Amino acid sequence: MSDLLQPFTGKGTGQRIALLRAIHEHGSISAAARLCQLSYKAAWQHIDKMNNLSPTPLVERLTGGKGGGGTRLTPLGERLLAAWEKTGIALHSHPHHDTQALSLLSRLAVRTSARNQLAGDISQITHGAVNDTVTICLPGGSQLQAQITCDSRDELNLAVGQPVIALIKASWITLALPDAASHIAIANRLHGKVGRINTGLVNSEVIVILPGGHSLCVMADNDSLASLAIAPDDAVCALFSAQSIILGILD
Repeated sequence: MSDLLQPFTGKGTGQRIALLRAIHEHGSISAAARLCQLSYKAAWQHIDKMNNLSPTPLVERLTGGKGGGGTRLTPLGERLLAAWEKTGIALHSHPHHDTQALSLLSRLAVRTSARNQLAGDISQITHGAVNDTVTICLPGGSQLQAQITCDSRDELNLAVGQPVIALIKASWITLALPDAASHIAIANRLHGKVGRINTGLVNSEVIVILPGGHSLCVMADNDSLASLAIAPDDAVCALFSAQSIILGILD
């Protein structure tokens, strides 16, 4: 197999492409999850990660209609799926293949233990004696600030305009209501709305939808969550330090 195909042949890519194909065919997360032998929760985790690694979401939810709505691929999701189906031929012989879609395919091969993987572009690097502060612009306009060592910046050869992936563990993020968040001194305050809440016995996962359709998964203990009294569609703010972000690049 051509070396060009190697970034697209990992288990993570194949599983996520299979999920996209099932959503395209059935218009339902539940049906797609069953077809791919995934739990409903695991299917949504894959979708959240794919959406966050893309300039615009690949999958979107529909409201209304029979059964209360469904799920479908966005135009970019359709392009990505089409690029995958044609990869074996296009990379070898077609001079006009969809370069954006093929670039996204390489991102889908990334698998880490971090629930949050956000793709963006570096808009600024502020140099320090030991650490640098890297500002990352996400699709939709949100910005992140990551603090890394100067050695790490040199090793990754980071520069303004470069695409990067920010990894953030769900347990490193705190939730606050917007008014309270404005009084907290912290590097990163991402405003959004509650998408869904997966309740556990002690802790719960809160999916925060950011501008542009990307999302953050936040792990919160149930007592703290009860004090916020939030529900889907409520405005919230995700708080985390600049040291909580791990930056990655795709060579």
